[in-house]
Order: sequence, then C-alpha cells, then structure tokens
Amino acid sequence: MNEINEKLKTLPDKSGVYIMKNSDGDIIYVGKAKVLKNRVRQYFRGSNHAPKVAKMIENVADFEYIITDSEKEALILENNLIKENKPKYNILLKDDKTYPFIKITINEDFPRVLISRRPIRDGAKYFGPYCSNYNLKEVLGLINEIFMLRLCKKTIYANQCDDRPCLYYQLGKCMAPCAGNVSKDKYQRIVTDVISFLNGKYDNLTTLITEKMKKAASELDFETAAKWRDKLNAISIVGENQKVVSATGSDYDAIAVYNENATACVEIFFVRSGKIVGKEHYFLSGTDGASVSSILSEFVKQYYDDATFIPHEILLPQEPDDSEAISEWLKTKTERNVKLSVPKIGDKLKLIGMIGANAKKEHKERELKIMRDISFKNNALSSLQSVTGLSDAPMLIEAYDISNISTSHKVASMVTFKEGKPFREKYRNFKIKYVAGQDDYACMDEVLSRRIERGLSEMENKNDSINKFLPFPDVILVDGSHMHVKTAQEVLRRYDISIPVFGLAKDDKHKTDALVTDSERLNIDKHSEAFMLLTQIQDEIHRRAITYHRKLRDDSLLKTELSKIKGVGDKKCKLLLRRFKSVKRIKEATLEEISSVAGIDKKTAQNVYGYFNGF
Repeated sequence: MNEINEKLKTLPDKSGVYIMKNSDGDIIYVGKAKVLKNRVRQYFRGSNHAPKVAKMIENVADFEYIITDSEKEALILENNLIKENKPKYNILLKDDKTYPFIKITINEDFPRVLISRRPIRDGAKYFGPYCSNYNLKEVLGLINEIFMLRLCKKTIYANQCDDRPCLYYQLGKCMAPCAGNVSKDKYQRIVTDVISFLNGKYDNLTTLITEKMKKAASELDFETAAKWRDKLNAISIVGENQKVVSATGSDYDAIAVYNENATACVEIFFVRSGKIVGKEHYFLSGTDGASVSSILSEFVKQYYDDATFIPHEILLPQEPDDSEAISEWLKTKTERNVKLSVPKIGDKLKLIGMIGANAKKEHKERELKIMRDISFKNNALSSLQSVTGLSDAPMLIEAYDISNISTSHKVASMVTFKEGKPFREKYRNFKIKYVAGQDDYACMDEVLSRRIERGLSEMENKNDSINKFLPFPDVILVDGSHMHVKTAQEVLRRYDISIPVFGLAKDDKHKTDALVTDSERLNIDKHSEAFMLLTQIQDEIHRRAITYHRKLRDDSLLKTELSKIKGVGDKKCKLLLRRFKSVKRIKEATLEEISSVAGIDKKTAQNVYGYFNGF
C-alpha cells in the first residue's frame, strides 16, 4: 500500500488511462479520466464505494497510467485495452453471436451480394444483423429476382470478359458481366439501388418498377408486365413487415437497457427511412451496481468501435457517461457529426419504452433458460447416477461410435460431454488403421487403445501444457451391444484403468432405447432427463462418425476426379483442394486464379482449366 500511496503523489493533472493490477500482475480494471490525479485518488481515499468497486479495490496491488492529449484519446485507448485484456471488473460486451449479415463487395468492379457471419473491415458494405434466417432468405431472393447481380465467385474486371456467359445468365438470373453484357457504370448504378433497398428506401425502386410494368402493359407484353407486378408485390410484403416509427423518414439507432443480477441486456433497434428494419440484443457482464449511464457508455464505445455503419443519430434512454468524449470519438470515426439524443416526448420516447420492454423480456428469457439448463443438467446426471449405480454423478462422459459402412474409410468418433453439455474441444476423430474387413469389435479395441495410450503418454510428459486426451472420463459410453461393452472393458483391463462402461442400445427403428452392461439391460424412463441426455449423446456421436466418414469418402472421390488431369498428382491435388476447398470451386475458377496457386505451374494450370471447360 505504501508503494501505491507514493504513486498517487505522482499522478498528473492531465487526461489519460489508468490500469489496475492484482498481486499476480493481471489487469483487473481499466478506466479513463479527464484528470488522472482526481479520478484515481478517489479509489483509495474514498470509502463510500459500490460493492463491486470496493471488491475491486481490495484486489488492487499496483496501478499504471498512460497520459493522453485529450479525453477523446483516453476513451479510444481505454476501449482498446478493455477489448484486448477483458479485465474482470470492467463491464464487458458478450459479443458471441453469429447472426448473419448481407455483404456487398463494393470494392470489386462487379460487386456480389453474399452472406457473412461476422463483418470485418475489408472494404465491403454490410447490412444486418438478420435474426431470422427466413427473413434473410426472403431479402436475398428478392435481390436476386429484381436486380440480377452476379452469383458466381469469379474475379471479373471491367476490361476483361469471357467468351460465353454461365448457366445463371441462361436462366435469367444474372446480367452476365463476365461476358461484357453490362458495363461497369450501369452495374454500379444497380448496386446503388440494392444498397438503397437494404437501407429500407423502397420509394424510388417502387416507382421505377411501376413504370416498367405500365410500359410493358401498354406494349401488350403482359407476361413481362406480370413479372414486374410480382416484383412490386414482393417489395410491398417486405415493406409491410417493417414497422413505421417516424413520419420524417429519418435514419437512427435506438437503444435501451435492462440491468439485473450483475448482467445487463442492451436492446438496439435499427431504424432506416423511418422504419424498423432490424433489431439485436446483447448481454454485458459485470454490471452489478452499475448505473444505466455507465452501461450505455460502455456499450456505445464497444459496439460502435466495430460497427460497419453508424447513423447520424443514436437515441438513448439517458445521457451516457462521457457523452461529449463519445460524440467527439464518433465524429472522428465517421468524419461527420453523430448526435446522441435522449427523447423527452413523442414517438421516439414511446419507441425507447418499447425497446426497454423488449430488453427486459430478453433478460428474463435468458435467466429462465439458464435455470432450465441447470435444472436439466442436475436432474439428468443424478438420474443417470441412480440408473447406473455409479458412486457419483458422471460429470465427464466420453462416447464412441464406429462408422464401418465399407471396408474403406473405416472411422470412429469420440464425443465428450461435460456437466451434461457437449464439450466440443475434446471431440476427436479416428481413422481405423489396423483392422481389415468389417469388424466393429476390433475397431473399438483399436480406437479405445489408441485413446488410452495417448492419455497415458500425456500423463508421463507432464511438461506438456496442452492435454488433448486428459483427464480420463468418469464413464465411457459405446454405441452398441453387450459385446461392445465387453470389448471396451477388456481394453481398460489391459491398461489397468478402472472406468465404468455402458452401451447405448437402439430399438428396431434405430432410436435410443436403453443402456446395457456386459450382461444386462438397464431400462430408463423415456420421459426422463437422463434419457434425453443419452439420446443427445447417441445422436451426436452417430452424426459425427457419419460426417467424418463422408468427408473421407468425398475427399477420395475428389482426388480421383483431379487425378484424371494430366500433370496433377497427389501433391498438386492437395494444393488445389487446400486453396479452393472443392472441385466445384476449381471448375468455377479462372485460369489466372488456378495459376496463382503456389506450386501449380502454368502448364498444369492450363490442363486443369481446359479439363473443366471442355478444351
């Protein structure tokens, strides 16, 4: 404490960031201050702290600080340090969602419309996130139907074109820029219309399509007029699904918060042209005792730091902490003013109230799900303990399945469940190396022996920091009969290891039916949590084994297809598949793309391209 007191005396009268550390040197809190001297001293010389802050101070063994030229610079640095170190006592945005976005590759001469799970700064434009896959497919289908942007993955330049367009053009689903059927300027204008459409601005597009429909009808081309009519109806349906919340047609994000039990749910609605075009919710941890203003501050900084689009206005229920610094930071990011507004009356205030109700609903649903998961886990494991006669509930379960469909590509899968949930980082696949013919029991012997030997090897090499096969499980489940159980037990006896083994038996419809030992059948109530858990485990190992078997088989077929090409041996086959992932993508690749693969010479590239393009 004496060292901290001495450091407190040296704190400057300047803005900056302070970093709190525990006795192990770990960063436990990062904060920013307009005046470092005043802010940091408050922690150690005040006594009226919130419980969370008081707990943090108890664990502070040292602190550092970084001086910045302005409060805005301190805000940026603070945000970066929080994201990098994830300190225990900071409010953290749990951004683990993978909802899809629509991506437009505007950095290409002829952009494409794609689905992306996470937006990155790659020069493309992103729209979303889309919480509903149905809505996403509906929007994408509409874009493809109306705008006919290219669907292929070719690299197309304005000054280059193929001799012939692909099948998409023949089907009327693409304008064929690859064949020079549309200029770059005209294509870019269509892309601009797509962007307006995704921003919820339908009026210009509706007017344009209406004119085309009327023109076709006046020329007695009723078939074309009907197509434009259908497109107009499709746009109307999408538009009707979006609630109008502003008569002014403005663009903004609206945010509300519900905080309880040390977790906050932040709900954000995206309003474009006066319509709600999407929404999302996020959870922030470590919010015990935190004010709404501080939660909003942390959320806005962390969320908009990675956002691909920041509107001109952000509606909030309260003014966030550091609002002036945040506004300056957003202005720097966007090169324009971004207004942080707190509505007091009218429709926008009602909207904030509605969003707050949604945030509370999401928070409550999450808590109920957590409670259901805990209840399910406890009931399933205790029930399984009772049925099997185990001395303790099995917290770590390993299950095995053999995929022995043919004499080639025999494989096995191992899945692990920890505390009743899939523990995917411990999943393993095995190729059967030493068994000839179809012999499930011999395959089980080989796989379990190799797994045990790997675990024992890791026990001997204690310097290994990564344990792929440790610890050993509390119980082993094998997909099969009494004989499968006996085979597994024999392997364990051979290595002098004691782990209970049970078999997952199926009925004549190949559904989970019961557990078996080496000599008896253990019936389980089919409505119990234990039975539901066993069904999930059996489905998981079967799915994984079959998927792995198909992958090996498909890889073999792919290599066989490529090996027919002159100059393509096993090594070059692997290089091509590593780059393009599939033969289908190799077929679609240009000669330049194939030639760019390291290790593929020009002559081989020409052979590959010619093989798939008929010359």
